[in-house]
Amino acid sequence: MPWVKKEDCIKCKICVNVCPVEGAIKVDQEGYPEIDNDVCPRCGLCMEKCPKNAIRPNYENPLLRGRGRFRRGWGRGFGRGMGRGRKRFWER
Repeated sequence: MPWVKKEDCIKCKICVNVCPVEGAIKVDQEGYPEIDNDVCPRCGLCMEKCPKNAIRPNYENPLLRGRGRFRRGWGRGFGRGMGRGRKRFWER
């Protein structure tokens, strides 16, 4: 899911014209494009054609990163580095 980094956007609207799905990218009141992730086909054309690389992939979106002291995620989790190779508390 792409998102728009407004600091880098120059409001050229190339992404709106390139998008194959009508209504996937709309322009807000300030002139910045907004991507509707429910409609977006995730083809990557908008990211590819943006002259300033203002449309970024979802993993770079700071609003979707985890919270907390180390910004590791929302929950405790048992993946990468946290309990790997151990039994979970309900399996003991």
